[in-house]
Formats: sequence, structure tokens, C-alpha cells
Amino acid sequence: MSDHLSAAHAIPPLSALLAFERAATHLSFRRAAQELAITPSAVSHQIRGLEERFGVRLFARAGRSVRLTPDGERYLRAAVAGLSLLDEAGRDLHRRGRGGPRELRVSSLPFFTSAVLIPALATFARRHPDLTLHIEATHQYADFDSAGVDVAIRYGRERAAGLRLEPLANVHSQPVCAPRLTRAGLKTPADLSRHVLIHVAQQPKSWPVWLKEMNLPSLEPRGHLWFDAVPAALDAAEQGLGVALAMHPLIRGRSGFGTRLVMPFEGRGQRTSTLYFVCRPEQAADRRISAFRRWLIEAVRQASGG
Repeated sequence: MSDHLSAAHAIPPLSALLAFERAATHLSFRRAAQELAITPSAVSHQIRGLEERFGVRLFARAGRSVRLTPDGERYLRAAVAGLSLLDEAGRDLHRRGRGGPRELRVSSLPFFTSAVLIPALATFARRHPDLTLHIEATHQYADFDSAGVDVAIRYGRERAAGLRLEPLANVHSQPVCAPRLTRAGLKTPADLSRHVLIHVAQQPKSWPVWLKEMNLPSLEPRGHLWFDAVPAALDAAEQGLGVALAMHPLIRGRSGFGTRLVMPFEGRGQRTSTLYFVCRPEQAADRRISAFRRWLIEAVRQASGG
């Protein structure tokens, strides 16, 4: 092989670079294949092509396990840097094409949006006046590939392949209602049998799970009321229409909590759910995302009463 490669030969196809970077990052052809939506044999074929192109071995194979050779480690550092530059340049062009060089698209759960994001947005605007937020309040999983989402706040680790997840807060289900319901005798979980339970269509099992945790799986309330999102359910509870379940301790960040909306008793569910801050791993150091993340951690602490 000649010591002098043309640019066309020295720079391999992007599909091969991506297959190498994912396989080298995970030290697994199978996980790389899952993230790239191709077969493990296709990943292996791409990497063999790179090794033949450059005349070096990038991976040392031992049975089902692989490790990087010294050449592979050097090439991985270069590949990560190069792909990161291309990714950021492409996203910058995409943002400019949409008419704004400093935008951040956020996908957030409706309750989190109303209880945590909105009360703290004025602070964010003062600190980052040049950064425009586009916030979508939804229960749907954020589509980082086709929807142009930059960051997301969501429950659980489902559909997390290829994404970076950072725990934001642990939350419990906590009944809340208008103060007049407590004055009317709502003092214990068993008293719920005389009240209306307010449900959220996206979380149909929340009340059954909570009642089971309280050893009241057979409790029959006076009635049921359903809404399509948590903020509407909390508004209904605030109006005295029934009892809703809220995320504790984040419910403390809702305007009117403690006066118009209260916890009738300390019957907090034992089951803990984790809220995560989600972004692409290659964008974790993006200045827009770093700024939003720092502000968000502070907003969560304030909403939780910390």
C-alpha cells in the first residue's frame, strides 16, 4: 500500500465511521448494531473494510468479546472528535435554516413543565437572553432523530439506546385536594371511599397501584373523573372536584400549593419513579444544553423545596 493516501481513500464512508465509533465505544458489535438499526454482521463487515483500507487491526477479537488495539484506540479518539465536529456543524446549519442560531428544543412531561419549568423560566431568560426555548409539554417519548428535540425530561430508561440519561429527581405519588375536602373529613386514605378519584388517561394504573400500596386494593370511591394530562387533573382537584395524585416533592413548586391545593394526609406511595434529563451523548458538552442543564438542576431543587 502506498504511504500517501488520497483524501478519498483516507476518509472512509460515514457508515463505516459510525459503525466503528459505536462498536468501539461499547466494545460490542451487537450493541452497535442495535443503535444503528443494522445487523451485527453488517457492523463486522464495515469494520473489516476499515481494517483492509488502512492495513491495520482496529479490534482484537477473543471469542465473543472484543477490545481495541492501540491503533484502534488512536483512531477512536480521532473518529469521536471528527464526528462531534460534523454533528455540531450540521445542527448549527439546521438551526440557522430554521431562522434562529440560538434555539433549544425541549420535550417535557406536562406536570414537570407547569410545576418546575414555567415558574423558573424568568430566571433562565435573564441569564440567557440570546437563547430561545421551544418547549413541548407531552407524555410521548421524545424523538431525537426526526422531531429535532435537543433535550427531554422523562420517566424511566425505556427507549434509551444511544442517549445520555442523568437522574434529576426521585418522585412518589401523593394525593392532593382542595382544603375544603380536608375540612369535610378527608383525613386518612380510607376516607377516599367518600370522594371522587381524579385520573390521568396516560397513567391509568396510578391510583390502583397507590391504593394497593396503602393496603386498600378493594377501595371503591364515590366516583371517577378522567383528564388527558396531569395539570388539568390538578386544576380539577384545586376546584374541589376530587382527589388527584401528584409528584412529590415536585408538587411543592406548583403555584398555590399549600393554600389552594394541599396534601390531606401523609399517605405517600412507596413506589419511587426517577425523572431523567436526556440528551444525545455527543451533545452533552454543547453550551446551550450545558446552560439549560445547570438552570434545570436549580429549578428542580427550588420546586422540591430545597
